[in-house]
Amino acid sequence: MDLPSTLILVSLFILLEGFFSGCEIGLISINRFQIKQEAEEGDETSQKVQTLLESPERFFSTTSVGTNIAVVTSTAVFTAWCLNISESWGDLMATIIISPLILFAGEIVPKIIFQARADTLIPLLIRPLSLFTVIFGPVTDIFAGIHSRLFSWLFKSESQTRKSMVSRDQLVHVIHPNFEHAELDTIEKKMIHRIFNLGETTVEQCMVPQVQMFAISDTATLAEAHNIANESGFSRLPVFHERMFNTIGILNTFDLLAAPNDNSPITPFIRPAYYIPPNKKVDDLLRELQQRSLHMACVVDEYGGCIGIVTVEDLLEEIVGDIEDEYDEPEDNIETYSAGGYIVEGEAEIQSINEALKIELPTGDYETVGGLIIDRLEKIPMPGDQVDLGELRLTVREASKRKINTVIIAKLEPLGPPAPPELSQ
Repeated sequence: MDLPSTLILVSLFILLEGFFSGCEIGLISINRFQIKQEAEEGDETSQKVQTLLESPERFFSTTSVGTNIAVVTSTAVFTAWCLNISESWGDLMATIIISPLILFAGEIVPKIIFQARADTLIPLLIRPLSLFTVIFGPVTDIFAGIHSRLFSWLFKSESQTRKSMVSRDQLVHVIHPNFEHAELDTIEKKMIHRIFNLGETTVEQCMVPQVQMFAISDTATLAEAHNIANESGFSRLPVFHERMFNTIGILNTFDLLAAPNDNSPITPFIRPAYYIPPNKKVDDLLRELQQRSLHMACVVDEYGGCIGIVTVEDLLEEIVGDIEDEYDEPEDNIETYSAGGYIVEGEAEIQSINEALKIELPTGDYETVGGLIIDRLEKIPMPGDQVDLGELRLTVREASKRKINTVIIAKLEPLGPPAPPELSQ
């Protein structure tokens, strides 16, 4: 056999090997939930892929047989050509040349490509792959049967466990808003998505900042404590010494029910505070509070100063959204502006505003609309100060020396009506 014919045959069988090895890793890496959904919708290609996914023993037997046939044939053809050139060095020459070529071009490169592009390549190549499954059927059925019985006998419990395992990425795909599934509505998807985010959300993102805290001095009397508890409606109050940064404990207002409403000090009723850093993850804190039977923690900075508090309710709201009790006043953070646009609170969360108005305010090292404006202007703005963000213009409507109270959001084209209220992310 001449050199051109040899190279053509070897190249064809190496490509065939790459086809089988790539399809093998591709079927493992493909998005199974997406394929299942498309198959249920009647897509013929996805139905063929789903058929192979439901019989992995037969499929892997097909790729194994095909890979071995391609490797053996390409090696035999190239070795025969090398022996025609030199009988003494032909075997060594063939081994040195063909082995790295088969490994690199027939195994490594195809697997890298197919793993990265599985969702695209497998549907494109499913027809020839199904054809090879039929061609090798008599042989693969024997191997698949032996493999299935042997594996079930040796690893029965592990096999059942593996079948029930679902990756995190697959679950995230299921709860994505664009994934239509009859058994999950939008609210349920959002709740599951927030559960996944608990391990990435820090306490600083959901705490009540110090400037919004209802707190009581350690020198206060029981009468003052009763008044503050009635005014705030909170069952637990942080207790500070001299200044708010120096939080020393927690006052549970339920302890005051049996106490006289007089000028006695609150000191005997102060409980120790539980201090945490602002970068603690929400899921870790929720677990710790449960173990310690606590309902509140004080968030302290690197200098030991209190920068906020967080309660179990705050943590649960990261999963189920805002929880309103009988003391919470209904919030209407968005009002229609007569001159065009909307008026929002400076403390309104960017994510909630984006969802309600169907706009895309940028996010960063801030959470509120006021924080966004301050970040762009690099100062505490005055009423009338403006920030332009593409087609949007944010105008400070009301502000104090320390913060922004209300903001006007407007753009050249009229904003659509606010979306129906949903659970915040």
